[in-house]
Amino acid sequence: MLGEASSENAKELSDEAVLARSQVEPWLFAVLLERYQEPFMRKARSIVRNQLDAEEVVQDAFTKIYVNAHKFEIREGAKFSSWAYTILMNTAFTRYQKLVKHGQRVAN
Repeated sequence: MLGEASSENAKELSDEAVLARSQVEPWLFAVLLERYQEPFMRKARSIVRNQLDAEEVVQDAFTKIYVNAHKFEIREGAKFSSWAYTILMNTAFTRYQKLVKHGQRVAN
């Protein structure tokens, strides 16, 4: 495990750099969790309208982001946040559709 100084330095890295490095230094992924957990929760709740479902959506999205990190490509105009939010939104919409299909009430 790296020292406190390394942890602080990691917080200064771009999202894209953190994602890339987290593939060989998995502890770094926590930096992205810290940055995006609350905004992801707000967005997921706005779609599924339920705290527990939103928590599962966010957890699933972060898992997909980590597992598929090797698929992220740095391109001009493309940022990690756009890619990550796309994964989050797709995960949330899939969960919403399952809730509706199974007749579970989704609050408005």
